Amino acid sequence: MSIPAFSTLLERLLYTPGRNAKLALLRQWFETQPDPDRGVGLAAIAGELSFRTAKPGVFREMIAARTDPTLFAMSYDYVGDLAETIALLWPNDARANAPPPGLAEVVETLELAGRAEVPGILARWLDALDSGARLALIKLVTGGLRVGASARLAKTALADWSGHPVHDIEEVWHAVPPPYTTLFAWLEGRGPKPDPEGAPVFRPLMLAHPLEEADVAALNPQEWAAEWKWDGIRVQLTAGPGGARLWSRGSEDISGSFPDIIAVMDFHAVLDGELLVVRDGAVAPFSDLQQRLNRKLPSPKMQADYPVQVRLYDILFEDGQDVRGLPFDSRRTHLENWAR
Repeated sequence: MSIPAFSTLLERLLYTPGRNAKLALLRQWFETQPDPDRGVGLAAIAGELSFRTAKPGVFREMIAARTDPTLFAMSYDYVGDLAETIALLWPNDARANAPPPGLAEVVETLELAGRAEVPGILARWLDALDSGARLALIKLVTGGLRVGASARLAKTALADWSGHPVHDIEEVWHAVPPPYTTLFAWLEGRGPKPDPEGAPVFRPLMLAHPLEEADVAALNPQEWAAEWKWDGIRVQLTAGPGGARLWSRGSEDISGSFPDIIAVMDFHAVLDGELLVVRDGAVAPFSDLQQRLNRKLPSPKMQADYPVQVRLYDILFEDGQDVRGLPFDSRRTHLENWAR
């Protein structure tokens, strides 16, 4: 399927306010688009695409060579979005009747292209598109769609469309690379369930929920375990023969921001806990942890100034064995024995 079809999806997602309506649009995309294009669209919405040779700066240089700098500056100031500004200012080309590129074609071409080839390839595609499709192409390549559809929403739509529980989809999500052809084969009953065995994939965990004051009196203390609300973020540590990863509670891979945690994950387990900045045994304020979040390559000084630890709550896998079926108190005993 071509870029214009993806452009239509993005536009509808952007201007559709309701969650259920967005889910319906995504289900329709999965149902009507062919492989591998529907998987590329899914990867873009989930934020799983990245092109090392095609960054926003490349598009900025390309438009600078084609427009007056003052006009570009004024337009960018008015529009407020680089991708949209470039899409609107890009000059119409005589090759307007050239066929638009397909989603899979864009991915395959950019993955194989050298850095010097990329501007010419992108220019050829932009010349063949109208302003709406140009915007879709630029956002596909640079990321940051901002159409009100998250990775979680996309997985929920997959679950609704296929009839498979969303937690089953989350379990195999990171074991299948885009464009997810084996994932779609399983969801449609054409193939086996992808096996994440040995891969450091995210595993769904028990989330915290607010406790109403009226419910406290009805609780039996013998049936519950309590944890402090630490000033950090919930994380999952996954390590084994296939490597190590640190995941946020929403299954975002944040390993790159915390190489000091990854460096000590020489075990075979899946652990649930709270990521904290800790100095001299005392938990630092959340604002200190924020200094580390979203830093993809923290410097040694940053790591020393904001040292992090994980306070563990639970163990989900131990030495490759799934222990989630055990009662929590049994898992807690497993965790305490594991940590000794």
